[in-house]
Amino acid sequence: MTIGDWLNQSSGDPGEVTGRYDRWAQTYDTDLASWSYQAPARVATTVLTRLPDAESVLDVGCGTGLVGRELRARGYAGRLVGLDLSQASLDVARERGGYDSLERADLQQPLALDDDGFDAVMCVGVMTYLPDVESAWREFARLARPGGLVIATQREDLWPERDCQAIVDRMVDDSVLASYEVVGPAPYLPDGYGGTPAVSCYYLAAVVS
Repeated sequence: MTIGDWLNQSSGDPGEVTGRYDRWAQTYDTDLASWSYQAPARVATTVLTRLPDAESVLDVGCGTGLVGRELRARGYAGRLVGLDLSQASLDVARERGGYDSLERADLQQPLALDDDGFDAVMCVGVMTYLPDVESAWREFARLARPGGLVIATQREDLWPERDCQAIVDRMVDDSVLASYEVVGPAPYLPDGYGGTPAVSCYYLAAVVS
């Protein structure tokens, strides 16, 4: 099975996801660059445009650290915390720098972090593996301060399949979110998974109540 075939399966099994990303960690950055990965630059721009004075950012599913390093490259100087299920990916992120703290965590479970602890919580390229979208996004909102941001990507086909629009609207109705913007479908992997059709996603940027 090719990596593209596996990615399209959208597995939510933590053991399977961990094993795949542990094996992929050493070549992940190179592979994503060859596929013209768009998300790190788009998300870093969103964080720094909307919160230019941000002092603390949580990267949920940080992987090898592509998004965090993009933030640093654009001048972000605050605290940067990364969480991921793949220890091998975390090891690569640690080697390449940029994060103040990197911890292994099961992202399908409540996270052992304080309420309102971050200016922004971002989750990029990870929602494919988190089938309970609403629980995940409510957890991210818990971790962001009032007025802070929750930023997430969701693959184009999974946005309607997992009822993401209704979830966001419900979170506004419940006063978990104050407002939000959804952009998409927008470029994510313009070159697909190495020769496969292009992959697009929705980009969510939500303000926490």
